[in-house]
Amino acid sequence: MIKYILVILLGLAIFFHKQLMVLCFIVGGWFVAPEASAILRHYCFGNGETLILDSTYLKRSYIINKVGKTLKNGQTRRDYGFKQKYDWRLSYALNPFTISKKGKKYHIEQWIAFDKSGKVHTTLNLGIFSFKVEDAIAHAFDCTPFLVVCEFTAR
Repeated sequence: MIKYILVILLGLAIFFHKQLMVLCFIVGGWFVAPEASAILRHYCFGNGETLILDSTYLKRSYIINKVGKTLKNGQTRRDYGFKQKYDWRLSYALNPFTISKKGKKYHIEQWIAFDKSGKVHTTLNLGIFSFKVEDAIAHAFDCTPFLVVCEFTAR
């Protein structure tokens, strides 16, 4: 009986390896980069509605604070991109992003529509090793683009 179960599981892993990989990114990402996990989950299984992202980490992000401090009241910085090594966790979720400052509030957003060509990659850093994954892998599911938004008061 166990042999049959293993054969079935192996068959599922072979035929649905992309879907399995994306599901692993969603589940595993919840522990490492919960913002990215929420975005990927919403992209693969959501209905296109705007996702309001939890601001807990973004408030502390070196990159967010760095660019936020350069903004004057009412100013917006569009398509702010950064090297992944400066903030791995943020890069998995939002890179590039748009940030606006109004009073003491920051408004961050990004249109989420993963590449389908296979030419755009994301480097996943797992501590002892890293590897590149095509962004197009998300399209193993019937994905719907959406806007992700995060607002919070500056520290």
